[in-house]
Amino acid sequence: MRFLKAQTTSRGINADTKGFNINALGLAEVNTDKALIVPKGTQNKRPFTGVEGMVRYNTDETEFEVYHNSAWKPIRFREPTTIVQQNLGNGNGTETTFGPLNSGDSFYPVPISENNILVTIENVFQLATTNYTIVQNPSSGPGAPYATGYYLVFGTPVPSGKPVQVLHNFDK
Repeated sequence: MRFLKAQTTSRGINADTKGFNINALGLAEVNTDKALIVPKGTQNKRPFTGVEGMVRYNTDETEFEVYHNSAWKPIRFREPTTIVQQNLGNGNGTETTFGPLNSGDSFYPVPISENNILVTIENVFQLATTNYTIVQNPSSGPGAPYATGYYLVFGTPVPSGKPVQVLHNFDK
């Protein structure tokens, strides 16, 4: 504790000093050519009350995570992700609502917009916002009530016997 207390002065600390420095602007700086070890632990060891911007390493998930929008979320690296194909069933000539959507990604289960998935009806690509939209917890439709989740809602009924397919994770 003395180490940090001694270094939190309003005058700042020499920027050439190795270690933890507080500069004249009040910015924290780790001055080293080695590495920074961030806090780490299991999901059960997360801080009781999260604060926006917290960063830690989750040893259960083996991922870095950040507290953002009132939830812990993994930091994504530029690594390939798996494209997931989901069969939402066949049309019956009256149904317009299909789902719920399931991308297989527990952290980001729903696409950011309709444009980030590919939808086909019997191998014919459908146009986002022209042929379908994504609706959370639809309350009306021929098959209502629907389970909680995100659904594709088509402007016209899907023809009888025609399969509805979705390809997910183009936005990850």
